[in-house]
Amino acid sequence: MRNRTKITEAGGYLLDRSDKFSVELNENITSGKATLGRHTLLVRKNATGAAASWPLIDSKTQETVGVSTMNGRRLPANQAVIFDKIAIAAVEGDNAGEEGILDYVASKVPAVLRNAEILIMQNGREVISLPVSDVVKTISPASSEDYYHDLEGFNYLVDNQEITMELKFPDGATLAPSAAGKQWYVELKLQGFKTIKKQ
Repeated sequence: MRNRTKITEAGGYLLDRSDKFSVELNENITSGKATLGRHTLLVRKNATGAAASWPLIDSKTQETVGVSTMNGRRLPANQAVIFDKIAIAAVEGDNAGEEGILDYVASKVPAVLRNAEILIMQNGREVISLPVSDVVKTISPASSEDYYHDLEGFNYLVDNQEITMELKFPDGATLAPSAAGKQWYVELKLQGFKTIKKQ
């Protein structure tokens, strides 16, 4: 019952903000031609040596199973994302190119990443600005739901407009591996819903 209530709440939130989206998506939402489906926006990236303002997505980001649900810095036309939970985790690997095969654990986030901030912007609008320490769990969660930080309200990303997702590190701080050849990988998840056009 809780999931049905939540999708109803998300649908109301979407309808209230339908004019924020593209003209076509706005029309689909207000006419009932668009619905919501469960969605987790996922980005996993090699973050070895990350420092200063470090981008989680860029023009080369590709949608890849187990690695990213994003293509570049935009959501596709007619696909908006509504979310109310966020998670950040990290893992140290032995080789480059292991983004999609490692077990990301929130409790393994190193201090330099824990002391950073996560900043998500779109069209000059601040979507998320939080200390990473507020987001990550200090102990291993008992369930998948416990893995996420509850934002206590919905937020949104609109379709077909550039998004920036950055980790902002303290001055002089660098996400350095524990030994030569090791690699740090970072995971960002936004859990909620995406718009789907009805058939």
